[in-house]
Amino acid sequence: MYSFLKKREHGTIRPWKFVRAESTKRAYSLQLSPTKEITRVHRGSVQSIKVENIEQRYMLSGGGDGRIHVYDLNTPPKSDGHVRIEPIASVTRENRHYYSVTTLSWFPFDTGMFISSSNDNTIRIWDTNSMTSVCAFHLGSHVHCQAISPIASHCLVASGADDPRIRLCDLKSGASTHSLTGHNGSVLSVAWSPRQEHVLYSGGADGTIRVWDIRRAHACLMSLDQHNTDNSDPLADTNKAHGAGVNGLIFSSDNERIISLGLDEKIRMWDMDTGRNTLVNYGSLWRNRFQWYMEATVSGPDVWPPLLYVPSDDQQVLVYELNTGRLLRRLKGAYGRVTCVEKRAGLQEIYSGSMDCEILVWEPAEDHSLSMEDEHPSEEDAWSASDEDPE
Repeated sequence: MYSFLKKREHGTIRPWKFVRAESTKRAYSLQLSPTKEITRVHRGSVQSIKVENIEQRYMLSGGGDGRIHVYDLNTPPKSDGHVRIEPIASVTRENRHYYSVTTLSWFPFDTGMFISSSNDNTIRIWDTNSMTSVCAFHLGSHVHCQAISPIASHCLVASGADDPRIRLCDLKSGASTHSLTGHNGSVLSVAWSPRQEHVLYSGGADGTIRVWDIRRAHACLMSLDQHNTDNSDPLADTNKAHGAGVNGLIFSSDNERIISLGLDEKIRMWDMDTGRNTLVNYGSLWRNRFQWYMEATVSGPDVWPPLLYVPSDDQQVLVYELNTGRLLRRLKGAYGRVTCVEKRAGLQEIYSGSMDCEILVWEPAEDHSLSMEDEHPSEEDAWSASDEDPE
């Protein structure tokens, strides 16, 4: 790092290149934090964790016990340097979900509200200050996931449940507006496009990924095909994204691609403009055998090449190079099946939840900068594609 600081001081390296190089080296040197610990408070598995994107300070966790907790990630260290992060607010036993929480989402424009889904057949809207439910949508079947658009003004929450319909719940009216039909079987994953506020992606137990425009009467635009078959019908019955259910959808940091996780234990990446499979091979070491929503994540935009963090049933988090599919790291530390992974992009930290009721903190190694000394000049530009400023 010192060589980069010297070059930055003399103006021989551009600011964005310096940020990218340091962020990338931090992201590539993750280790289980020796100083940070999140208090074990869940009496069941940790099913979902979410860090808000406004300050990247507060984190939600939801568990198999139906409880939801809020943590302040900027908790100051003790005199010995150890940081013990405890909940600053929790949902009481009286107000909790009756069964396991399945997914959590922060309201995209304000940390004063968040959303949860549960196996008790409900989606609930919560006031963060009072930790009480202000609205509930009763969907009549187990809710696997929910999602709210990070860019839209329509305030619609999409839900995936045992019902083959995707229900759209309106936060403004407190009612379910309409349904999207097309899947054969349960809907296991939903995700709003980060570029187009009316476009929704969904993955079903039937192995299909469908793309919807909620403004249209015939809302389904296409069904993705893993074989990239040249077919004039984008909704052909033969189009399959996976050989089994699709229980995870994540967008790349550049919002150009979508990554799908399948119960056939395959990871696939798709071009969002064309809907074609990019045919990146992520190998066969990942394990995904349970029909639960899988929360994976990708590295922030300052990390290049970008990384994909995927929870695995064999008690570890697998770290892949997103563009090539190469397995780079295995983050081992959990004593149960890892169910969810979340990033804190500003600090290149990763948080993972698992069936052993624990949330682990993964942070860059303190000595990661030792590999950036002057005796390795070939590494100075290892993380940038060119010397030109990005557009």
